[in-house]
Formats: sequence, C-alpha cells, structure tokens
Amino acid sequence: MLAEERKKYICDILNRKKAVRVAELSKQLGITEATVRKDLDELQGEKKLRRTHGGAIPFYSAAVNYMMSDLLIVHIEEKQSIAKEAYKFIDDNDTVMCDGSTTVLELAKLLVKDEKKGLTILTNSVNLVNLLKDCKDITLIQIGGEFRSHNNSTMGKISERTIRDLRVDKSFIGLNGVALGYGYSVTNFDDAAVKREMLKAAKQSFVLADNSKFGDSYLAKVADDEGEVDFLITDKKNETFDYVAMEDKVQIVYADSGI
Repeated sequence: MLAEERKKYICDILNRKKAVRVAELSKQLGITEATVRKDLDELQGEKKLRRTHGGAIPFYSAAVNYMMSDLLIVHIEEKQSIAKEAYKFIDDNDTVMCDGSTTVLELAKLLVKDEKKGLTILTNSVNLVNLLKDCKDITLIQIGGEFRSHNNSTMGKISERTIRDLRVDKSFIGLNGVALGYGYSVTNFDDAAVKREMLKAAKQSFVLADNSKFGDSYLAKVADDEGEVDFLITDKKNETFDYVAMEDKVQIVYADSGI
C-alpha cells in the first residue's frame, strides 16, 4: 500500500473510531510502528489529525468542542506529570477551585491517593465530584448551573454568578491553547466564561497545559497572556514556541525540572 493510500486509510478509521493507536495500525497495515508514526506526523502537519501519546485523534477546529472521552486519552503521561507538579502547590487547609479539564482531573486523582488535610474543593465538574465525594478530609462544594455533556460540567450564567461571589486560595484550570499576543483560550464561550471567573476568584491562579497547547489559539479567550494568570504549569518546552517572551508575562513551571 502506498503512503497516500495508508494515510487515507488512517483518516477513514479516525472518522469512525475517533482514536487510533500506533500498534493497532501497524498490525492492520502490515508496516512497522516507525512507519505508522511517520504517517501520523505527516497527517498532523496537514492538520488532518492530532498526535497523542501512542496514537492520534481527529483534528479539532477552533470552534469545535472537545469531547471528554477523546481528551481522556490525549497526552496522558504529560498531564500526569503536570498534575504532580501542581499538587506541590496545594497546602493543608487550602480552599481550591477546580474546573472540569482532564489535566485537573489528574490532579484530583492525586488528592484521592494522598489526601491533604482540611481542604475545601469547589468544582463545576461532575467527574471531580464523583471522584472526591468519599474523601473524608475534603469539604466538597459542587458549583451549579446548566449541565453540559461534552465535558461533564456545569456552566452558564448561574455558574458564572456563583463563582463571581466566591473567593478561594487557589484555582486550577485547563485549556486548549496558549498563544503570545492572544492569550489563553478554549473552543467554547460558556466554558471560557466559567474559567475566567475561576481565575478572578483566586488569590493564586494556575493554568495547566501540556506542551502541545503552546502556540495554539481558539475561538473563546479565557485570559490575556499577561497579568491574569499567576502560574503556568507545563510538562516541557515546545521547540516551536517562544518561551522567553512568555516568561516575562507569567511564572512558568516545567514539570520535568520544576521552577
């Protein structure tokens, strides 16, 4: 099978399954995993898919909502390393606000495994509520609003008004893009509005974003790239992004080496 035929085959599978794995494609196509990775990298360059750890998912445009089921398998090791770094910033007796992003979900998993003392967690995420509801030393507050199935979270005007009347020690949010000159962004206006209020409600605000998010911009801005976020935690540097300029605007923490 020629390279273009292989790539068409891969795209057809993605349209049906919403995710592919390198090992599976290698068996199906009868080619080496190295060749599969090369094909996936080329397709990503053509904006026909987005590479993940061990595979790929469909490419999303600036205004398409990501589905939680897709995002749970994307860059999972990077998200886990970011979560471990973010965990270090949470102290006993903190009041913490968390959004419904998959990276923040990884942070919540660490709180379940090794509970810090006297925490109060406020969240609009149904996934986080289900995960933390049995933790004895965590006071859990669910933020109400209109339920959105694409990310199992509440949002809308009720959520925004509720968060606007709250003050917390720290907030942790995830997003889709970090771009110089534009800022932090997501694909959905309502999601952006909730995240924006979460940043404003905190004494210290944290954005969690793996290196693939840097240089990307999406439809709905959450915050400017200067002055609205205190800490930006990522796994490692993306070689295509100008971190020197970004480091003048926010304190960046790299999970592979710390601050």
